[in-house]
Amino acid sequence: GYWAAKIGEIKEGDTVLILGAGPTGICTLACVLLKKPGRVIVAEVDEGRIAFVKQHYPQVTAVNPHETDLEAFVKAHSEHGGADVVMEVAGTAETFKLAWQAARPNAVVVVVALYDEAQTLPLPEMYGKNLTFKTGGVDGCDCAEILRLISEGKIDTRPLITHRFSFRDLDRAYELFEKREDGVMKIAVSME
Repeated sequence: GYWAAKIGEIKEGDTVLILGAGPTGICTLACVLLKKPGRVIVAEVDEGRIAFVKQHYPQVTAVNPHETDLEAFVKAHSEHGGADVVMEVAGTAETFKLAWQAARPNAVVVVVALYDEAQTLPLPEMYGKNLTFKTGGVDGCDCAEILRLISEGKIDTRPLITHRFSFRDLDRAYELFEKREDGVMKIAVSME
C-alpha cells in the first residue's frame, strides 16, 4: 500500500479511486490517506468489505461497482472528469478495465494487483486519455519509514487484524483466510 501511494504521484486535493478493499486495498487506502487527497472512492463488490471501509474510514466513499455505474459515479464526484489517480488492487479483468475507464485524461493508474492471465490495453478505446500506468514488484526499501509511521500513529494497522490464533491453530487460521469467512482481513498468529 505504501509503495502504491508513493508511486501514484498523489497530490493534495486529488480524487483517488481504489479498486478493491481486501487486505492490500485497505493497506493502500491507509497510505493514500497520508497524501491528503481531496476525495477517496473505494470500489468493492463484497458488502462486508464495504461495511468495513465505512466503519473504519468514514471520510471515504465506498461503492459497489455492480450496483453503481462506477465510471459515471467517479466523474460526478471528481473535479476533472474522472479520478486523478487510480489504484487497481482487485486483480480481475473487470477491475483492470474499470481502472482506465474511471481515470481522467492524463491520470496515473497504479496496478498493484496480480492477475491470473495477461491483461490487454485496448489502445483504440483509450485514445486521447494519455494515461500513465505504473506497476512492478514491491520491494522492502520503505520498511523503516513504514514502521516509523506506524509507531507514530500516522498509519493505523489495528483495524486490519480481525482475528488472532495461536500457532497450534495455524491450519484453522489459513482455512478462515482462504475461505474469507467471518469478515477476516488479516490474522495475527502468536507462538503460544
